Amino acid sequence: MQGTIKAKRLSLYQQTKKAGLLTSVAFIAILQAGFDSSAHAQTTAPHTISFNIHSQNLGSALTAFADRAGLKLLMRSNMISGKRSPAVQGSLTREQALGQLLNGSGLSYSIQGSTLTISDPANNARATAAPEGSILLDTITISNGGSVAAAEAPYHTAAPTSYISEPTIERFRGSSPADIFRGTPGVSSGESRNGAGSIDVNIRGMQGMGRVATTIDGAENAVNVYQGYQGISNRTFVDPDFLGGIDIQKGSDAASSGIAGTVAMRTLEAGDIVKEGNRFGLRIKGGFGTNSSKPVAGTEAGYLIDNRGYSGPQDPDRDQYYISKFSSSDETMNRPAFLKPTNGSGSIVAAMQDENIELLTGYAYRKRGNYHAGKNGSPAEAVDRGGMVACLWYCDNPSNHQWFPNYIENTGIANYRAGEQVLNTQLETRSTLLKGKVMFGDGHSIQLGYTGFSSEAGDRMASNFKGLNQRAVQQKLTTDVDAHTGTFKYRWDPADNDLINLKANLWGTRLEQRSPPAYGGSNNPPAGFKSGPDLWTWGGDISNRSQFETAYGDFDLTYGGSYKLESTKPSADTKKYDSWLDLRDGQREEAAAYIKTAYKPVDWLTVNGGLRYSSMWSRDRSSKHMDHPDMVYGKARLKQDGWSPSLGVTVEPLEGTQFYANYSSTLRAPSIMEAVSAFNMTVNEDTKAERANNWEIGANFVQSDLITDTDRAMVKLGYFNWDIKDYIAREFRKYANSQNVGIRNIDRARFAGLELSANYAYEGFEATLAANYYLNVEFCRNAGTCENKSLYADYATNQMPPKYGIDLTLTQKLLDDALTVGGRISYTSSRAVGHGDVTGQGMSQFITLVDWQPYTLVDVFAEYKINDTYTASFRVENLTDRFYVDPLSLVLQPGPGRTFYASMTANF
Repeated sequence: MQGTIKAKRLSLYQQTKKAGLLTSVAFIAILQAGFDSSAHAQTTAPHTISFNIHSQNLGSALTAFADRAGLKLLMRSNMISGKRSPAVQGSLTREQALGQLLNGSGLSYSIQGSTLTISDPANNARATAAPEGSILLDTITISNGGSVAAAEAPYHTAAPTSYISEPTIERFRGSSPADIFRGTPGVSSGESRNGAGSIDVNIRGMQGMGRVATTIDGAENAVNVYQGYQGISNRTFVDPDFLGGIDIQKGSDAASSGIAGTVAMRTLEAGDIVKEGNRFGLRIKGGFGTNSSKPVAGTEAGYLIDNRGYSGPQDPDRDQYYISKFSSSDETMNRPAFLKPTNGSGSIVAAMQDENIELLTGYAYRKRGNYHAGKNGSPAEAVDRGGMVACLWYCDNPSNHQWFPNYIENTGIANYRAGEQVLNTQLETRSTLLKGKVMFGDGHSIQLGYTGFSSEAGDRMASNFKGLNQRAVQQKLTTDVDAHTGTFKYRWDPADNDLINLKANLWGTRLEQRSPPAYGGSNNPPAGFKSGPDLWTWGGDISNRSQFETAYGDFDLTYGGSYKLESTKPSADTKKYDSWLDLRDGQREEAAAYIKTAYKPVDWLTVNGGLRYSSMWSRDRSSKHMDHPDMVYGKARLKQDGWSPSLGVTVEPLEGTQFYANYSSTLRAPSIMEAVSAFNMTVNEDTKAERANNWEIGANFVQSDLITDTDRAMVKLGYFNWDIKDYIAREFRKYANSQNVGIRNIDRARFAGLELSANYAYEGFEATLAANYYLNVEFCRNAGTCENKSLYADYATNQMPPKYGIDLTLTQKLLDDALTVGGRISYTSSRAVGHGDVTGQGMSQFITLVDWQPYTLVDVFAEYKINDTYTASFRVENLTDRFYVDPLSLVLQPGPGRTFYASMTANF
């Protein structure tokens, strides 16, 4: 990756108008005629599909059929209860396969477009007629690509899970991919506005250091970004246009290394693009957004406050020489009109789906300038407090308290004015997606995949912009990311053998990040120089699932192993021209084996158990070596291993009702960031692995016909209590002749709370409620020193979530389901816990606490299906133009104000 900005490039407005308007509309129109004729030609002959579905319960078999046929499945949950399906194997039409699956079940089906509806003729008398002769039922919706009911799976899963569907991603994607997680109880993303368009997932207050295993098609592409003393960003990169759904597991699982949870993002498959009955498919999407301005290097935002004081006592004769002032610039107060297009995006995805072959290719581009903050809330305001005694820095020293004849204070929550351009938030990305899948033999398949992501984004080292009196300055250079990931997947699922469902995966990622030196670099770097790390990560895993019945009950076993290697080092130019930064240079390896089982002795009881053994070892390749008491800088070696058991019980006393309790004791060895030394950061070779002893207690309720014959209600309620023994934290230490920060274990950290998810659907109306509330968050330096406060100098300072949050989403279908309108209202409370020992080491504040104020956001959307090909979408985010600062931020930077987006999607 080059370290300089390209010399020639179209202006922001030229590119966005072309990408968002002219290109998409013109290209779609040109291709319409050709695809209409080709689609007609493709559907003239019956299309066969290779099916490989073994005998199992009917619900799972129909799910597998819908997955393979690329259909969405609607059916009543009680219709398939206790029914099994025969095996279906061979090259068959959809109708032939369905006939075999439903043989003897007494059920019938209908296919309308891409939707398959299963109905019970015996109960049709109580069903209401719907348009085009279909049946309106209280339904379970199973999205393509999922092995269980995707959107509703959390309400049928005896564990704390969530699912973010493709429509939800499209409707509430926000200005950054991090916004996708809003509305998911207990889950959020850090550094939403200063993360260069990345994702940094936080689950129940735990974040970074591998605590949340975040993958894209099973692969990682994460980079840890040094943010000065403020902390570290843990960034994963993906374009929302390529996402087909996100599965979230909160808490540990025997098959995963994520101690706090797993976020598995799935990219598009051929079945998402190719219409039923066709071999080829094409999706083109283009759109524009508003509320952004072109960055101008050197521009400053907010107020420049110059407070002038002197050591007391007050002397009226001296006051005239110490007059405090403030100033600001009008350059950043140029907010565009509400509907003026100022940014744009476009993507194209083509796919082919044949009997034994699936191919997909896609490209996405987006560009946005600096967004503007909202106007309603607590923006920056310079207020003259009059004469007073105050302190500007090192306030634990009495000599630093001075008399100010007129002290000026910023009373806002950030140093940005109402509607002001938020500097260094511009973003330009290019993404590529390639997939190929071959199916052969008795359930064998091989899939190869590639994802490429490059970005040039505004970014600011957090330690340089963390106070109310610091002004943001637009940087000339961007932060650049170049990531390449390859995946290999092998599957073997023979139709007539329930003991074999084999999955093997191999993946590798090469990622480079380059940022302008925070302090100018060293050794006279060339103009446009950027420094940063080179990362290489690869891994593999293999697992098998066996299901069998005995006279004593049914068993479901999954067992396997995994391996991962991470290697990070500074680029050659970083070592030469930014040597003071001293980025990490080392590698970490981890291997694991596991087994988990579900035993069902009777229909209403399931007992789950799991056991995982993991081993980690790391090597520090730093060239420097320096000893501190009990710590090592450079050449550190860490090795950890241990067992992680889990146990759970699920009781289903009534149909549609589940009660569950799960316990796990899970190990997390130090991450590469905690095992390898870096600038002013020492590693403790005696650091122990974290041990999380976690309880999950919950209930699921699914009820059809709650109020009417065609409605459905679902509720998921859970309580969690996490106790992380030997929590790995960062602390500040002073020595006789030096001081630094280092890694150490504290006694423990605890997180406890309640989570609620609820959904109600009646014909075209749907309401979804998500809420969470923290009962306790505490950190314990020692066994007897536990406080409801984050620790001085620790990364967790700005990883603490809100005390509670509530999100309500409403949607309504109109005009024979052609029009969908809806919106979401989200309330975010204040921080769950305080922050302790700000001056506990005799210094100024080491980490600035980004303490947001509670706020409410309102987003609305509308989607209109013009015909089978075209869909127009509109959305307004932050409808009330709220001025707010996101939780989990490392900088005092507001989120985007009211923004309008419009897009057109064509599916051929």
